[in-house]
Formats: sequence, structure tokens, C-alpha cells
Amino acid sequence: MSAVIDERQGMSWWAYTWQEYRGLIITLSLLALSLIIWKINGADTIFPQSLIDAFPFAVKTDAFKDAFFPVIQPVTRAAAAGVTWFYEGMVDFLTFTQWQIVFVILVLPAFAYGGLRLGLLGIIAAGTWLMLDFWDESMETLSLMCISILISIVIGVSLGVMASQSDRFESIIKPILDTMQTLPAFVYLIPAFYLFGIGAPGAILATVIYALPPVVRLTNLGIRQVPAGIDEAATSFGATRAQSLLKVKIPLAMPSIKLGVNQTVMMALALVVLATFIGSPGLGDIVFQGLQRLNVGKALEGGLAIVLMAIILDRVTYAMGHSDHLSQSGHDHVFRLFPQSLENLKPILYLEYAIDWVWRQIGTIGNFIAATITSMLCKLVAIFNSDFAGKLRDFMLAHSFLIASLVLIMVMMLLEAYTDLFGKFPRDWEYRFRTPVNQYMDELITNDLFYSITQGIKETLWYGLINPLNSFLKGLPWWYTSLIFVAAAYLFSGRGLAIVTLLGLLFIGATDLWLFAMITLSTVLVSVLICILFGVPLGIVSAYSKTTDTIIKPILDTMQTMPVFVYLVPVVMFFQGGQVSAVIATVIYALPPIVRCTTLGLRELPEQVDEVSNSFGASTVQTLVKVKIPMAIPAVMLGINQGIMMALAMEVVTPLIGGKGLGLQVFDGMNMASLGLSLQAGVGVVLLAIILDRMSQAWTRTQREAMGLT
Repeated sequence: MSAVIDERQGMSWWAYTWQEYRGLIITLSLLALSLIIWKINGADTIFPQSLIDAFPFAVKTDAFKDAFFPVIQPVTRAAAAGVTWFYEGMVDFLTFTQWQIVFVILVLPAFAYGGLRLGLLGIIAAGTWLMLDFWDESMETLSLMCISILISIVIGVSLGVMASQSDRFESIIKPILDTMQTLPAFVYLIPAFYLFGIGAPGAILATVIYALPPVVRLTNLGIRQVPAGIDEAATSFGATRAQSLLKVKIPLAMPSIKLGVNQTVMMALALVVLATFIGSPGLGDIVFQGLQRLNVGKALEGGLAIVLMAIILDRVTYAMGHSDHLSQSGHDHVFRLFPQSLENLKPILYLEYAIDWVWRQIGTIGNFIAATITSMLCKLVAIFNSDFAGKLRDFMLAHSFLIASLVLIMVMMLLEAYTDLFGKFPRDWEYRFRTPVNQYMDELITNDLFYSITQGIKETLWYGLINPLNSFLKGLPWWYTSLIFVAAAYLFSGRGLAIVTLLGLLFIGATDLWLFAMITLSTVLVSVLICILFGVPLGIVSAYSKTTDTIIKPILDTMQTMPVFVYLVPVVMFFQGGQVSAVIATVIYALPPIVRCTTLGLRELPEQVDEVSNSFGASTVQTLVKVKIPMAIPAVMLGINQGIMMALAMEVVTPLIGGKGLGLQVFDGMNMASLGLSLQAGVGVVLLAIILDRMSQAWTRTQREAMGLT
């Protein structure tokens, strides 16, 4: 009898252990089995040559390019000539017009839509381009961005409207948009070069392809989210489908459309540096030259100029979407330049009052000018049509800032034409910090202690993580790795994802990219693991400490907006290139979302969680470890998911500093002008991104459902 009891107790213990640690037991068992199979296999995996020979994707793609591109080149080159004319005209205006006039034209939209604070930020941004002596390069980049964004908006809004009116069209365009967003941008550059030529036209085409999806998606989403009752009301009043769309749905969807424009602007700027590979001029070329010559200071100067352009364009386009919420407060002191915690300091208070007073006087003068012009023009129009004169008055008074701005620009242009009042930007005001930065970098590199630290990090990463994982993944048989991925996809999300995973892995193998894909996978896994080890604790500290959050927030913003080429330079100088440098650069790029999502996940938990834990006698650490972190796992996993996507995006950049894998194949295809080789490697990156993204999302969704979250 006691033996039976003991047996039951043993079974209940195993049952309890299995129930509580099932995931860990399966993982460890699978790892042990994988190590055994890897040891038995004993060499790099070999995909069946018969399948590779039966699927000549690169050869067929290049043959299609050679047959099709010459047919459409006359049309594309004609379009490129038109784009070039428009681009050169804009650049000539911005660079040959006196900088004072262009400066005013650039900062006025910031004042108009964002008020005094954003206007001052615009002055700082444009002033920095002047001080760094990057004015012409900034105008070239700005021209390229404006044309690319304009084309993206026209095409994107049109496609978004069409998608909102047709479910079939939406289902067709959705996978195309997914591919456009996940396909490495380098792949676009080859057809852009062949079809539109070197320089700005090809760069504009590649930028449009890369930046188009957000405005399409958000236009479609905004129109579809208009309540059905509003559409029915418009129809009941006799409006046609087109009238309801143009006069009701699109106006109501404008906030969503403007958000799409904002996202398109940011994605377009992300391609500035990459476009230099096909001869695009501007700030990206400055950064790329710094990378080629290992000139950290020069790359940092160009990167700072791009970051400021990204910030100001982001803030202005965001403010344009929220211009109705601009404060019209009539208080005596509404402007805050510094944190309100410092408002008791009299020097700061007086400075803010002075800036606010000057701004009010400028506003008064502008309103007076606008009112005077409105009165004179409306009196003249009233002679012929009094009703139209009244409507014109209302319109002009509602746009007094625009009228005053146009008057200011016209006056400045007249002064430029008939006087010598304006001159070049004073050389004494220019300042370049590349020399001290380069000197500091040289001292740092030659420092024995710093060198030993960097070498220690390099050897630890290489021998402890990167090389073992490379050997392990490359040594597993392709069928075994495929089986593991397909089984995981089926368990996480079902048959659909399992089929997609199987087809994706077969494509990678049949294009003879299996070993390169395993190198990419190992680089991504190591990078994301390091991001988790550093990002999750940092996110936890930020959630509990406002001071820490305040300090790291601008650092994370800079890490996300600074062109990746800028920090490739110090990384390669410190770690001498190779896969270690690729991993470190990837960590810098992919770390921010993990930190942010961890902080957000902990802060969004209800306050009652702490109260209940405290009532049961739990300490702060116990509450964090046993309650809060498990509840915040879905948010943390969302950050990890974004980190994986950003790590994969870096795979096509890191070959510049010695990175291997699929990204190197994309570069090899560019160097050999082989669209097929680049495209199949790019598709391989896309397929890995889809597989890892869908699996992590499915796992996150399962965790949220298990916790009763929606």
C-alpha cells in the first residue's frame, strides 16, 4: 500500500514538474537532441544539389532583367529626365538663392504649425547646417526628400483610397506592401540604377518604393474606420459614392492620412545614406565618405545634420496633423523653453518672458500687415462682387500667418535683387568638431587599457557566442532545422504559418543560400540575446526611476534616428571589423525598442498590483520578479519582436564592416550587377523576417490570452 502511495506521490511530482516546467524541459531535451545530431553530422550541412540545379532563380531573374529592362528603359529614362529637371531646379533655387531667404522659408512652417518652440528648433536645425558648412549638401538632401515624399504621397494616397473601396484590391496590394517594407533597400538600388540611371532619379525611385507603404496603409485604415452611420447619412441626403468619399470619408480620415505622411517622411530619410551607392548627392555622401576613410568626426557631423533634419521634418509633419490643437491661450506667459521645475529661477524666467514678448510683437506686426493687405484687396474686390469679397476676407484673416510670411519673403527677395544687403554666411561663425573628435578617437584607440577592453569584448563574443552558434547552426542537417522551425510554427500559429515556413526554408536552400542564412540567423540571435541582457534590465530601471528614463530617452532617440553608417565607423575602429563588429552595430540599432517596450509594459500595469502584493507581504523585488515581469512579458516580447526585425534590417548594412551571411550576398550581387543574386538573398532576408516575426507574434498573442489580456 505504501509503495502505491509512494508511486502516486512520485507521479504527482513528475506531473507537477511537467506542468510547471514543460517549456524548459522540452527546450533542454530538444537542445540535447540537437547537439547529438550536430555531433553525428560533423560538418557543414549540404542542401541537395539536385534541388539547387532545378531552381535557377538568380539565372532566370537576370535573364528576365536583360530581356525586359531594355524594352522599358526609354520610358523610364524619359521619366528620369523629368525628375532630374525638377530636382535640379529645386536644388538651384535653394542653393543659389541667398541663404537668409531660404532659411526663412524653411523655418516659417515650423512656426506656423508648431508655434514658438518648434520654430526655435527649426532655427537650430537650419543654423547647424550653416555652421557645419553643409548648407549645399543639406539642400540637396532636402530636395531629394521633398520630391520623393511628394511622389509617395500622390501614389500612396491614391492606392490607399482604392484599397479602402475594394477588399479584393486590398488583398492584392497587402503582400506587395509587406514585401516593399521588408525587402532590403539595397535590392531596389540595382533596378533603380538600370532603369533610371545614376544619381538623383534612381535614388528617388528607391526612396519612393521604400517610403510608400505607410501612407498607403494608413490612408486605407483611416477611410475604413469612418463609422458606417456617417456614410449612410451622406447617402440618405443624396450623395453619390464618389461625393461621400471625397466630401465625407477622406476629410474624416485626414488625421490618419497625415500620420501616414509623417511615417513616410521618416522612412524616406532612412534611405538617404544608402542612396549614395548609386550616386545620390547630399548629406548621405558626407557620412559615407566618413565611413570609407574611417573619419569618425566627418561621419558624425553628417549624421548630426541628418538627425536634425529628421527631427524637424518629423515634428513639422506631426504638427501639421495636429494643427487644430495648437494652443491659442491668451495668458500673459505661455511659452516654456526650460522644464517648469526651473521656472522659479529668475534668469530663466526673464529669458522666457523676453522670448515670449518678442514673439508677441512679431505676431502683432504680422497680423497688422495681413489685416492691411486683406482690407485693401477686399475693398478692390468688393467693387465687382461684394459676396466674394466677404468670403475672401474670412479666408485671408484665417490665414494671416501665411499672408505675413509671403510678404516677408517677397520683401527679402526684392532686397536681394536690388541691394547688397545680404551676404554669404560668415566664415567666423562656422564650426566643425571633426578634428577634436578624431583626435579623441585616436587617443582612445591607442590607449592600452581601452584596447585590452575592446579585445576582451571581441574575443568573448567571438569564442563564447558567435563562432559556436555559427558552427552549430551550419552543422545541423537542413532537414532537421527545417523540421524544428515548421513544428514550432505549427505549434505557435497553426498550419498556415507552418506551410509558409516550409516553403520559405526550401526557397533559401534551393537558391544555395542555406549556410549564409544560418550565419544571418546566428548573428541575429546573438544580437537579440545581448539586447535582451542589457535592454530588459535597463527598461526595468527606467520604469522605476524617472531620472534614468530622462537620461536614456534622448540617447535612445539618437540611436534610432542617427544613420547607422555613423556608428559603423567607431565600431570598426574599435573592433577591427568582422562578425563581432556586425553584432555590436546591430545591438546599437536594435536595443531601443526592447528598452522602451519593457519600460512601457511595467508602467502600464495597474497600481492595484503593487497594493495587492504589498498586502501579502511581498517586497519590491519579489513583486517585480514574481508578478510584474510575468505580467509584462507580452510587452517585452513585442520589443523583442521589433528588435529581431531591426536586427535583420541591419544584415544588409553590416557587410560594409565585415558582416557575413545573406547581407553579404546582396552586396555581392550589387558588385556583380546581378539583380538575381541580390534579389534571392534579399528575399531570403524577407522570408527569415516573416518566419521569425509571425512566430514571435503568435507566441506573444498566446501569452496575452493566457493572462486574460486583449
